[in-house]
Parts: sequence; C-alpha cells; structure tokens
Amino acid sequence: AARMELAEYVVNANILFSAVLKQKGLYEELAERFVFYTPDFVLLELQKYRRLILQKTATDPARLRTFTTQFFRKVTVMPDYIISEEALKTAAQLCADIDPKDVMYVALNEDLQTTLLTRDKPLYDGLKAKGYERVKLFDEFVREQFA
Repeated sequence: AARMELAEYVVNANILFSAVLKQKGLYEELAERFVFYTPDFVLLELQKYRRLILQKTATDPARLRTFTTQFFRKVTVMPDYIISEEALKTAAQLCADIDPKDVMYVALNEDLQTTLLTRDKPLYDGLKAKGYERVKLFDEFVREQFA
C-alpha cells in the first residue's frame, strides 16, 4: 500500500538532463511505474543546455528524438502559476541558504504533497537538515526500485 502512496514525485532539471543524455532504459522503466511532475521553468533549464545535449547525442539524433518523446510523455510539466503563494513562501524559506534556484521544485512538491527526487546533494542535505522529509536522492530511489 505504501508503494501506491509514493507513486508521485517531483523531479528537477538534473534528473531530466541526465535522462536525456544517458537515454537508459532505466528512465523509461521508471516513467512507466511512477508519475513525475516538474515545474515549467525546467524547460528553460533544458533549453540552456540545448547545444550540449545535441553535441553529446549527435551520434544518434533519431534515438534522442524517440527517447525524449517517450520519456516526456510521462513527465507532467506544471505551469508555475498554479503554485500557491503559501508553498512559494515555505519553499523560499527552506531554500534561502541552500539554492534559490530550487524554490520552484520545493514549492511544487509542497503543493502536490509529493516527494522531490534530486541528484543535488547540497539541496538534499540542506532540506534534511531543516527537518524536511519529502526529499530523496535519485540514486537511492533507483536502488530501492531495483533492489
């Protein structure tokens, strides 16, 4: 029963970025098993790395297109205007001395009452240190799924 409860997660740019670069079946499998949300500003983040993504995957542009299409079908991009003032305030306080860039992820996580998945160790440690429980390191999450 606990597994069903934790079926929804907020993912941040570094996870989407590595999914697109690595194009591993692992990401497709996770996308089949869970619901992933991300705030719309993540698309700006990916856009910033557009050249890098295209360079690193230049060997197989068709595979990049196929993988990205399949994977993004399973990621729900939420417009940031739906995030409540309350969640933004809470997230701003939590992230103030960690990284203000993470506010949107934490705020969306607050509103949706999901668990934030990240590869960002300083963010994870910083949130945990403040008693924030709904955050998990992505690699740990993956290990749990395939244990």
